Amino acid sequence: MSPSLPPNLRVLSSLPSDHSGFDLSSDRFVHALHRAEEGHFWYRARNAFLARHLAFLGASPPDRILDLGCGSGCVAAHLARLGYRVTGVDGHLPLLRCAAQRAPEASFLLHDLAQGVAPLQTDGGTDIVGLFDVIEHLDDPALALRQALSLLRPGGLLVGTVPAMMALWSQVDVQAGHRLRYDPEGLHRLLASISGGWLLEILPFHRILVPMIWLQRRLVVKENDAAATSERNLAIPPAPINWALEAALRWEDALHPWLCRMPLPGASLWFALRKEPG
Repeated sequence: MSPSLPPNLRVLSSLPSDHSGFDLSSDRFVHALHRAEEGHFWYRARNAFLARHLAFLGASPPDRILDLGCGSGCVAAHLARLGYRVTGVDGHLPLLRCAAQRAPEASFLLHDLAQGVAPLQTDGGTDIVGLFDVIEHLDDPALALRQALSLLRPGGLLVGTVPAMMALWSQVDVQAGHRLRYDPEGLHRLLASISGGWLLEILPFHRILVPMIWLQRRLVVKENDAAATSERNLAIPPAPINWALEAALRWEDALHPWLCRMPLPGASLWFALRKEPG
Protein backbone atom coordinates (compact mmCIF):
# COMPACT_ATOMS: atom_id res chain seq x y z
CA MET A 1 0.00 0.00 0.00
CA SER A 2 1.34 3.39 -0.96
CA PRO A 3 2.62 5.46 2.01
CA SER A 4 1.49 8.71 0.40
CA LEU A 5 -2.17 8.51 1.31
CA PRO A 6 -4.19 11.69 1.81
CA PRO A 7 -4.39 12.58 5.51
CA ASN A 8 -8.18 12.07 5.59
CA LEU A 9 -7.98 8.51 4.19
CA ARG A 10 -7.43 5.48 6.43
CA VAL A 11 -6.95 1.86 5.35
CA LEU A 12 -8.98 -0.95 6.93
CA SER A 13 -8.89 -3.45 4.05
CA SER A 14 -9.12 -3.40 0.25
CA LEU A 15 -10.57 -5.36 -2.62
CA PRO A 16 -8.40 -8.15 -4.04
CA SER A 17 -6.55 -7.14 -7.21
CA ASP A 18 -8.50 -9.72 -9.25
CA HIS A 19 -11.89 -8.35 -8.17
CA SER A 20 -14.29 -8.35 -11.13
CA GLY A 21 -14.80 -4.59 -11.03
CA PHE A 22 -11.21 -3.62 -10.29
CA ASP A 23 -10.36 -2.45 -13.81
CA LEU A 24 -13.08 0.23 -13.58
CA SER A 25 -10.72 2.12 -11.29
CA SER A 26 -8.23 2.86 -14.08
CA ASP A 27 -6.88 6.40 -14.28
CA ARG A 28 -8.79 6.89 -17.53
CA PHE A 29 -12.12 5.96 -15.96
CA VAL A 30 -11.51 7.88 -12.71
CA HIS A 31 -10.71 11.06 -14.65
CA ALA A 32 -13.88 10.77 -16.75
CA LEU A 33 -15.98 9.99 -13.69
CA HIS A 34 -14.60 12.89 -11.66
CA ARG A 35 -15.20 15.34 -14.49
CA ALA A 36 -18.78 14.12 -14.94
CA GLU A 37 -19.55 14.20 -11.20
CA GLU A 38 -18.42 17.81 -11.00
CA GLY A 39 -20.21 19.12 -14.08
CA HIS A 40 -22.80 16.72 -15.52
CA PHE A 41 -26.43 17.75 -14.98
CA TRP A 42 -27.39 14.23 -13.78
CA TYR A 43 -24.95 14.20 -10.84
CA ARG A 44 -25.53 17.82 -9.91
CA ALA A 45 -29.33 17.42 -9.90
CA ARG A 46 -29.12 14.16 -7.96
CA ASN A 47 -26.99 15.82 -5.27
CA ALA A 48 -29.50 18.64 -4.93
CA PHE A 49 -32.33 16.09 -4.69
CA LEU A 50 -30.53 14.10 -1.96
CA ALA A 51 -29.82 17.15 0.18
CA ARG A 52 -33.38 18.42 -0.17
CA HIS A 53 -34.99 15.10 0.77
CA LEU A 54 -32.65 14.49 3.69
CA ALA A 55 -33.87 17.84 5.03
CA PHE A 56 -37.51 16.78 4.47
CA LEU A 57 -36.83 13.80 6.76
CA GLY A 58 -35.43 16.01 9.52
CA ALA A 59 -31.72 15.54 8.83
CA SER A 60 -29.49 18.59 9.08
CA PRO A 61 -25.82 19.49 9.54
CA PRO A 62 -23.82 18.54 11.51
CA ASP A 63 -25.48 15.09 11.51
CA ARG A 64 -23.09 12.19 10.94
CA ILE A 65 -23.39 10.41 7.58
CA LEU A 66 -21.75 7.12 6.64
CA ASP A 67 -21.66 6.89 2.83
CA LEU A 68 -21.18 3.20 1.97
CA GLY A 69 -19.81 2.51 -1.50
CA CYS A 70 -18.97 6.19 -1.86
CA GLY A 71 -16.81 5.70 -4.97
CA SER A 72 -14.95 8.86 -5.92
CA GLY A 73 -16.91 10.95 -3.42
CA CYS A 74 -19.57 12.70 -5.51
CA VAL A 75 -22.28 12.60 -2.81
CA ALA A 76 -19.84 12.65 0.11
CA ALA A 77 -18.20 15.87 -1.09
CA HIS A 78 -21.55 17.59 -1.67
CA LEU A 79 -22.93 16.71 1.76
CA ALA A 80 -19.65 17.61 3.48
CA ARG A 81 -19.76 21.06 1.86
CA LEU A 82 -23.23 21.50 3.35
CA GLY A 83 -21.83 20.87 6.83
CA TYR A 84 -22.63 17.19 7.43
CA ARG A 85 -19.93 15.13 9.13
CA VAL A 86 -19.30 12.60 6.38
CA THR A 87 -17.33 9.37 6.36
CA GLY A 88 -17.10 7.66 2.97
CA VAL A 89 -16.30 3.96 2.64
CA ASP A 90 -15.20 2.14 -0.50
CA GLY A 91 -12.90 -0.71 -1.51
CA HIS A 92 -11.22 0.93 -4.51
CA LEU A 93 -8.14 2.93 -3.59
CA PRO A 94 -7.94 5.01 -6.82
CA LEU A 95 -11.55 6.14 -6.32
CA LEU A 96 -10.98 6.96 -2.66
CA ARG A 97 -7.86 8.98 -3.44
CA CYS A 98 -10.04 11.12 -5.69
CA ALA A 99 -12.74 11.35 -3.01
CA ALA A 100 -10.29 12.36 -0.28
CA GLN A 101 -8.78 15.11 -2.44
CA ARG A 102 -12.11 16.61 -3.50
CA ALA A 103 -13.56 16.55 0.05
CA PRO A 104 -10.76 17.36 2.52
CA GLU A 105 -13.39 18.16 5.17
CA ALA A 106 -14.69 14.57 5.08
CA SER A 107 -13.10 11.31 6.25
CA PHE A 108 -12.65 8.20 4.12
CA LEU A 109 -12.05 4.54 4.89
CA LEU A 110 -10.65 2.02 2.43
CA HIS A 111 -12.57 -1.17 3.21
CA ASP A 112 -13.88 -4.17 1.29
CA LEU A 113 -17.50 -4.23 2.47
CA ALA A 114 -17.71 -7.92 1.52
CA GLN A 115 -15.67 -8.49 4.70
CA GLY A 116 -18.49 -7.06 6.81
CA VAL A 117 -19.21 -3.82 8.60
CA ALA A 118 -17.89 -4.65 12.07
CA PRO A 119 -14.87 -2.31 11.64
CA LEU A 120 -17.31 0.54 10.95
CA GLN A 121 -19.30 0.15 14.17
CA THR A 122 -19.19 3.08 16.58
CA ASP A 123 -20.55 3.54 20.08
CA GLY A 124 -24.17 4.56 19.79
CA GLY A 125 -24.23 4.32 15.99
CA THR A 126 -24.35 7.01 13.34
CA ASP A 127 -27.22 9.33 12.37
CA ILE A 128 -27.52 8.48 8.67
CA VAL A 129 -26.26 5.69 6.42
CA GLY A 130 -26.39 6.22 2.66
CA LEU A 131 -26.35 3.64 -0.13
CA PHE A 132 -26.39 5.87 -3.19
CA ASP A 133 -26.59 3.79 -6.37
CA VAL A 134 -25.03 0.81 -4.63
CA ILE A 135 -27.45 -2.08 -4.04
CA GLU A 136 -28.21 -2.57 -7.74
CA HIS A 137 -24.63 -3.91 -8.02
CA LEU A 138 -25.07 -6.56 -5.32
CA ASP A 139 -26.05 -10.23 -5.45
CA ASP A 140 -27.46 -9.97 -1.91
CA PRO A 141 -28.86 -6.44 -1.43
CA ALA A 142 -30.88 -7.53 1.61
CA LEU A 143 -27.66 -8.39 3.46
CA ALA A 144 -26.20 -4.98 2.64
CA LEU A 145 -29.35 -3.25 3.88
CA ARG A 146 -29.35 -5.21 7.14
CA GLN A 147 -25.68 -4.41 7.71
CA ALA A 148 -26.28 -0.73 6.95
CA LEU A 149 -29.17 -0.65 9.42
CA SER A 150 -26.93 -2.16 12.11
CA LEU A 151 -24.61 0.87 11.87
CA LEU A 152 -27.36 3.36 12.78
CA ARG A 153 -28.31 4.77 16.13
CA PRO A 154 -31.92 4.08 17.19
CA GLY A 155 -34.12 6.41 15.14
CA GLY A 156 -31.39 6.93 12.53
CA LEU A 157 -32.03 7.07 8.79
CA LEU A 158 -31.06 4.57 6.11
CA VAL A 159 -31.39 6.25 2.71
CA GLY A 160 -30.36 5.43 -0.82
CA THR A 161 -31.00 5.56 -4.54
CA VAL A 162 -31.24 2.95 -7.28
CA PRO A 163 -31.70 3.04 -11.05
CA ALA A 164 -35.31 2.35 -12.03
CA MET A 165 -37.31 0.72 -14.83
CA MET A 166 -36.08 -2.47 -16.48
CA ALA A 167 -37.50 -0.96 -19.68
CA LEU A 168 -34.40 1.25 -19.62
CA TRP A 169 -32.02 -1.71 -19.31
CA SER A 170 -29.17 -1.62 -21.81
CA GLN A 171 -25.51 -2.40 -22.42
CA VAL A 172 -24.69 0.58 -20.22
CA ASP A 173 -26.17 -1.26 -17.22
CA VAL A 174 -24.25 -4.42 -18.08
CA GLN A 175 -20.94 -2.56 -18.27
CA ALA A 176 -21.73 -0.67 -15.06
CA GLY A 177 -22.12 -4.00 -13.24
CA HIS A 178 -25.83 -3.62 -12.49
CA ARG A 179 -27.78 -6.74 -11.55
CA LEU A 180 -31.11 -5.04 -12.29
CA ARG A 181 -33.00 -1.78 -12.42
CA TYR A 182 -35.66 -1.61 -9.70
CA ASP A 183 -39.38 -1.03 -9.95
CA PRO A 184 -41.21 0.50 -6.94
CA GLU A 185 -43.01 -2.76 -6.12
CA GLY A 186 -39.86 -4.85 -6.11
CA LEU A 187 -37.96 -2.28 -4.08
CA HIS A 188 -40.86 -2.11 -1.60
CA ARG A 189 -40.77 -5.90 -1.13
CA LEU A 190 -37.02 -5.80 -0.53
CA LEU A 191 -37.13 -2.95 1.97
CA ALA A 192 -40.18 -4.34 3.80
CA SER A 193 -38.24 -7.58 4.38
CA ILE A 194 -35.57 -5.77 6.43
CA SER A 195 -36.38 -6.21 10.12
CA GLY A 196 -35.53 -3.52 12.63
CA GLY A 197 -36.58 -0.57 10.52
CA TRP A 198 -39.75 0.87 9.08
CA LEU A 199 -40.11 2.07 5.54
CA LEU A 200 -40.70 5.80 5.27
CA GLU A 201 -40.87 6.35 1.52
CA ILE A 202 -39.99 5.25 -1.97
CA LEU A 203 -40.01 8.11 -4.47
CA PRO A 204 -39.34 8.26 -8.22
CA PHE A 205 -37.17 11.09 -9.48
CA HIS A 206 -35.54 12.23 -12.73
CA ARG A 207 -38.91 11.61 -14.40
CA ILE A 208 -38.27 13.90 -17.36
CA LEU A 209 -35.22 11.86 -18.33
CA VAL A 210 -37.13 8.62 -18.95
CA PRO A 211 -37.84 9.15 -22.69
CA MET A 212 -34.36 10.58 -23.30
CA ILE A 213 -32.63 7.68 -21.54
CA TRP A 214 -34.80 5.15 -23.34
CA LEU A 215 -33.80 6.62 -26.70
CA GLN A 216 -30.14 7.01 -25.78
CA ARG A 217 -29.92 3.43 -24.49
CA ARG A 218 -31.46 2.07 -27.69
CA LEU A 219 -28.71 3.80 -29.65
CA VAL A 220 -25.81 2.40 -27.60
CA VAL A 221 -23.75 0.08 -29.79
CA LYS A 222 -22.44 -3.05 -28.12
CA GLU A 223 -18.68 -3.06 -28.13
CA ASN A 224 -15.80 -4.73 -26.33
CA ASP A 225 -14.22 -1.52 -25.04
CA ALA A 226 -16.19 -1.03 -21.82
CA ALA A 227 -14.02 1.91 -20.76
CA ALA A 228 -14.73 3.79 -23.99
CA THR A 229 -18.47 3.19 -23.66
CA SER A 230 -18.40 4.33 -20.03
CA GLU A 231 -16.51 7.49 -20.93
CA ARG A 232 -18.97 8.28 -23.70
CA ASN A 233 -21.88 7.79 -21.30
CA LEU A 234 -20.18 10.16 -18.81
CA ALA A 235 -19.57 12.89 -21.38
CA ILE A 236 -21.00 16.27 -20.32
CA PRO A 237 -23.50 17.71 -22.85
CA PRO A 238 -22.85 21.12 -24.41
CA ALA A 239 -23.19 23.86 -21.80
CA PRO A 240 -26.65 25.22 -22.78
CA ILE A 241 -28.17 21.72 -22.85
CA ASN A 242 -26.43 20.71 -19.63
CA TRP A 243 -27.67 23.84 -17.84
CA ALA A 244 -31.23 23.48 -19.18
CA LEU A 245 -31.54 19.84 -18.12
CA GLU A 246 -30.19 20.55 -14.63
CA ALA A 247 -32.65 23.42 -14.25
CA ALA A 248 -35.52 21.23 -15.47
CA LEU A 249 -34.65 18.49 -12.96
CA ARG A 250 -34.52 21.01 -10.12
CA TRP A 251 -37.95 22.31 -11.16
CA GLU A 252 -39.21 18.74 -11.26
CA ASP A 253 -38.08 18.23 -7.67
CA ALA A 254 -39.69 21.51 -6.57
CA LEU A 255 -42.97 20.25 -8.08
CA HIS A 256 -42.59 16.86 -6.38
CA PRO A 257 -45.70 17.15 -4.11
CA TRP A 258 -47.91 17.62 -7.18
CA LEU A 259 -46.12 15.09 -9.37
CA CYS A 260 -46.59 12.38 -6.72
CA ARG A 261 -50.31 12.53 -7.42
CA MET A 262 -49.66 11.28 -10.95
CA PRO A 263 -48.34 7.80 -11.85
CA LEU A 264 -45.23 9.08 -13.60
CA PRO A 265 -42.21 6.75 -13.41
CA GLY A 266 -38.72 8.05 -12.77
CA ALA A 267 -35.36 6.96 -14.11
CA SER A 268 -34.25 6.57 -10.47
CA LEU A 269 -35.83 5.74 -7.12
CA TRP A 270 -35.09 7.22 -3.69
CA PHE A 271 -35.80 5.22 -0.54
CA ALA A 272 -35.69 5.90 3.19
CA LEU A 273 -36.08 3.74 6.28
CA ARG A 274 -35.89 4.70 9.94
CA LYS A 275 -34.29 2.38 12.47
CA GLU A 276 -36.64 1.32 15.22
CA PRO A 277 -35.84 2.78 18.65
CA GLY A 278 -34.25 0.66 21.30
